[in-house]
Amino acid sequence: MNDGENTLFLRLAGPMQSWGTSSRLQLRRTDSYPSKSGVLGILFCAMGIGRHESREDLKTFAQLRMGVRVDRPGNQDWDYHTVGAKIGIRRADTGKPKITESTKEIETLLSRRQYLYDAAFLVALQGSAPVIEACAEALENPMWPIFLGRKSCVPSEPVFAGLGTFDSLATALSSVLWRPRINASDRDDWSRTRTLETYFEHIPGSPPPAEARLVYDVPRAFGFNSHDPRWVVPGQVTVDIGEETQKRPISKRRDPYGSGWSELRLARLEHDYHLCVFCKSPAEEVHHVDYQDVRVETLRSLCKICHDACTMLEYSRNMGRRRIDPSEPAQRSEIIEQINRLVTGRRSGRRRELLETGRADRE
Repeated sequence: MNDGENTLFLRLAGPMQSWGTSSRLQLRRTDSYPSKSGVLGILFCAMGIGRHESREDLKTFAQLRMGVRVDRPGNQDWDYHTVGAKIGIRRADTGKPKITESTKEIETLLSRRQYLYDAAFLVALQGSAPVIEACAEALENPMWPIFLGRKSCVPSEPVFAGLGTFDSLATALSSVLWRPRINASDRDDWSRTRTLETYFEHIPGSPPPAEARLVYDVPRAFGFNSHDPRWVVPGQVTVDIGEETQKRPISKRRDPYGSGWSELRLARLEHDYHLCVFCKSPAEEVHHVDYQDVRVETLRSLCKICHDACTMLEYSRNMGRRRIDPSEPAQRSEIIEQINRLVTGRRSGRRRELLETGRADRE
């Protein structure tokens, strides 16, 4: 490894992330970008350094300067949690945990926790070559699992994103191509460059700029909720656009019901003039009357809601080979009743309840 490589890149992307720089009892927020405490925690997990062993090592690793590039900001939202471990909710008068009257056990602690959904960040850490090399080797072969702030937040891409030599964090983060997602929905204008938000750690010893933010996220030791402050300066960088984050696999799509299903499906839709055989709305689905005898004659064209109604009736009856035939007049009233239940239930999100109710009615 080149002795001059002073910058380590981390790719932090996943369905859920949480970077708490403040904690207020049961209310746990997340910041809009990764905290230094969270990034150092990732490094220590990769190295296998426990909480009680972290104090001395943090004196070295906390000196790393950190920059964050927001490749995809994601969305913030709340989740509801219950916490066991005999923590409980404390009484206002005595300060002791509340006791459940019926069980005489400590009450479960209720907690609201905030997460970042569908976000992606590029983090640059700068420091001495030996420290950067140790971090890179650990990330490539981590000793413990790596999480994005909390154990429920797993990365969707490899965290280690490379090494380099740069004179500043801005130069480092500008050098890495921004990659749109596979569907390219986050390409706003299809230009060759992209302007992204950044957050740089201000160099100690000089006055911070007016827009700098004081953040208490430099841990003194993990597990003791003790942090030092640092100044973080918001900014922007312009980067070139690279390839998509994931290439579509090149493979032949298999028909779900064997070879020739696509032709059978189209033939039935044309037979019914692309109209639902039950309500005459535009047909979106093709329904099986008999799964073991798949022919044009055993298929029916249906719209989405009529197909859902027939399927739910089948599930509630635990039907086998022979299924609901929406073209039979004898079954029309039941299908209409199920459609009405579906329309009402979907407005209140009761899909699972409807299914269970349908099964209970048959028992």
